[in-house]
Amino acid sequence: MPEATVVLDKVCKSYELSSGSRINVLDEVSLSAEKGSFVAILGPSGSGKSTILGILSGVLGHDAGSLTVPPAHEIGYVFQTARLLPWRTVQENLDITRAARQRQRGRGYEFSAEHYLEAAGLAQYGQFYPAAISGGMQQRTSIARALSTEPEMLLMDEPFSALDEMTARVQRSFLQKTWLEYQSTVIFVTHNVLEALTLASSIVVVSARPARVLDHIEVDLPRPRSLSDPRVGRLQEKILSLLGVDSGDHMS
Repeated sequence: MPEATVVLDKVCKSYELSSGSRINVLDEVSLSAEKGSFVAILGPSGSGKSTILGILSGVLGHDAGSLTVPPAHEIGYVFQTARLLPWRTVQENLDITRAARQRQRGRGYEFSAEHYLEAAGLAQYGQFYPAAISGGMQQRTSIARALSTEPEMLLMDEPFSALDEMTARVQRSFLQKTWLEYQSTVIFVTHNVLEALTLASSIVVVSARPARVLDHIEVDLPRPRSLSDPRVGRLQEKILSLLGVDSGDHMS
């Protein structure tokens, strides 16, 4: 059996409101990610998907259930916005993160920061400040920065949701190419069905809050995937049905 990188088992999570009452966000959520896999967590906006990433990263605790992550497991995080340091150049944004990680791990890297900028198509923009490049390029910098620390697992929280569709398609292609090359384990949150089908090797479909796992779907299709492939269409119909969305309705 392939080595599991991370496992959530029947995890529950609630938050206390200012009124003193509690709101349930996760209801016995279970998922696993094999080493080198690309797992998408797909569900409606506000369903608790980002909370799952917070628990996986160790930033948030959980009320019940268990979390298994290999010891000394290094994690990268990519948010919806690039979150670059505006007073640092593109190159320096990578360098400062890599330096901090190297102090933690006490060892070097297989590839240089320049290698990851080149993979992101940003080699000629290393000395630019974030304000001088486009939003799509800033997000590519953010992904390159996370990958440049060579994490075992990369958590991504709707990283393309703020981009226009044409730019988002370019970013998805870049992400898929870099994942295939470096084989970090990726756990990718999205509410976009076609995005999940384009990128993921497996999809965990969750309900509206409190999030419950509706299904685990393996996407055993060749890459790159065509949205005109009838197999993609059948999986889309299945997911939309699980989410209670009419296939005639638009769901980005």
